[in-house]
Amino acid sequence: MITDATIMKHFSAWKRNSRITSSLPLFLAGWIFLSACVFPIAAERDRFPLKVGWASTDITPEGSARMRGGINSAGVLDPITATVLVLERSDPSGKSDTFHDAVVLVSCDLQHITDGNRYAANMRDDVRARVTKSIPELRGEQIILMATHTHVAPSVQSDAKYNKFATPLIADAVIQAWQRRAPGGVSYGLGHAVAGHNRIATYADGRSRMSGSFQKGSTGNSKFTHLEGFEDHSVNLLYTWDRKKKLTGVIANVACPAQVQRGDKISADYWHEVREILRDELGPDVALLPQLSAAGDIATTVMVERKAERRMQQLRLPGSNDERAQRRKEIARRISATISETLSVVKSEIDFSPVLLHAMSVLEIRGGFPEPVPDAPMFPIEIHAVRLGDVAMVTNPFELYLDYGIRMKGRSPAVQTFVVELAGSASYLPTERAVRQGGYGAIAKTCVVGPKAGERVVSETLSLLESLWHSE
Repeated sequence: MITDATIMKHFSAWKRNSRITSSLPLFLAGWIFLSACVFPIAAERDRFPLKVGWASTDITPEGSARMRGGINSAGVLDPITATVLVLERSDPSGKSDTFHDAVVLVSCDLQHITDGNRYAANMRDDVRARVTKSIPELRGEQIILMATHTHVAPSVQSDAKYNKFATPLIADAVIQAWQRRAPGGVSYGLGHAVAGHNRIATYADGRSRMSGSFQKGSTGNSKFTHLEGFEDHSVNLLYTWDRKKKLTGVIANVACPAQVQRGDKISADYWHEVREILRDELGPDVALLPQLSAAGDIATTVMVERKAERRMQQLRLPGSNDERAQRRKEIARRISATISETLSVVKSEIDFSPVLLHAMSVLEIRGGFPEPVPDAPMFPIEIHAVRLGDVAMVTNPFELYLDYGIRMKGRSPAVQTFVVELAGSASYLPTERAVRQGGYGAIAKTCVVGPKAGERVVSETLSLLESLWHSE
């Protein structure tokens, strides 16, 4: 990249030569060089200070892999993918402080991303180390990995063979995206799609139970009064463009884990269908980076009007008896539709020069549930905040209950806030209400920290956002 320092170097060399020779032809040659080669590059950098780079890689295991619940995979239903987006903003002064002007987002079709906290495995730092060895101008903290939380992917906490296979592939994709970065712009918008539902049924006695085999929570129970928490059907969308205003990719942030599919076959769950639909509608070269918003108490299970939903799925897909396949396609249809509809509204609102700032904090959180235990281990928890123009993006490693995400969105200084959970391998993080009522994600079996940690995550996240919005 030609920086201001490069320009001045060439200009100074010309001035020295000009004084020595007092040559008009040399003066003209120098001016022609600057006009033809240097000034246009500097002008383009000022016009397009944002650089965007995309890459993706297939991280489907070769052969069998260990999955959730200790079972071994028996084939592949559909491929799993790691998708990378690099965002970098040029510094007009020619001096680059890369920690503040570049960020790398990596979304993986995995249950979570190991980070050395709950398990010995540490995919996050292994990927970072490989990338920074090849790209020394990047710092590890700039690379943020996140998971879609598919339940039918290799278990990164227990399958060392798979980690050894996937880690270099993910790192190579980051390097490729960095090498591909080119002038571009972004636009953003808010859509809606009913995908995730609160999965905790609350009864007249104040108890809550999660749907499914463990607690068998049901809205059909005669004591059922309400669902325990809120549902967030917003779809936060960020589109990227090249300098000719051609769409290059989209981030889709949804409060719905990829948890329709079950069994022993590897799958990206409903994100596979979303990719297929968008490939047909937007073109094969448009990348998709899925993000999971706060959804610790959210699932794809329909809790109310289930029979009506089932009927509509069968009408849309006649001849199919696979309810899970129908559910995946229905969720994908809704998400894809709002991606396309929102695109039609915001495609003329491209910003080629957005503010790009990144801040990261490490919270030392003591283990213990529901209260911290004095001699329990400390967990270093990364909290990231990114500002891209009027958009905020914040991450945490937990299966964060939706209420915490809503607090962040409600109190954020941004026009639009993308909350991202499972950027790490932490446990459920429930609210005080959920702990009192005893649903699955709010018991000692499933948690390593309690609601006080949630309050700290919210507070620190908002503090980072305020620092980014008042740094100008």
